[in-house]
Amino acid sequence: MDFIPYKAHECFEHLYYQIPMELFFNKNYKDKLNSDSKILYGFLLNRLTLSAKNNWIDKDGNIFLIFTRKEVQELLGLSDKTVTKAFKQLNECKLIHEKKQGANKPNLIYVGKIDHDKNLMQVIRKNYESRIVKSTTHDTENLRPNYNNNNYNNKGKKNGYQNYEQRDYDDLDFLYANYNFEN
Repeated sequence: MDFIPYKAHECFEHLYYQIPMELFFNKNYKDKLNSDSKILYGFLLNRLTLSAKNNWIDKDGNIFLIFTRKEVQELLGLSDKTVTKAFKQLNECKLIHEKKQGANKPNLIYVGKIDHDKNLMQVIRKNYESRIVKSTTHDTENLRPNYNNNNYNNKGKKNGYQNYEQRDYDDLDFLYANYNFEN
């Protein structure tokens, strides 16, 4: 098989799982979670959208999901022992809470929010801003992103798409785990 690099207009061909960067830098998580746990947390965050679509919300307004250990094993190609360890690590770090339903029913999983390390965010911001001060180019004076469509124009673009927001995505329901492909 030959190596085929991506072209600039092909960057948004794939869908991605998002894993919060803070899991790799925050002292509360970096040494307490292994790579499998961090990836699993990204999968669980992704599953929250499916739960929201299915209206899986408890009486207190908290969203939950169902993701069995068996599903995780098959999806990530891991053993039962490794998956159980990943869930245990996430539980110990207060990133998930499992509620047993009993009678051989799968656990309800509540995904917890990351406890942000304020010092880490200040260090990152300070280092980032120090680069701005040292820069002599006028183009880099305002490096903080401004996420509005005014930043994007079609200068020099051959395909007419500057960013993914301008593309037309019809039906993305097939991304959900319980999507019925036969219809």
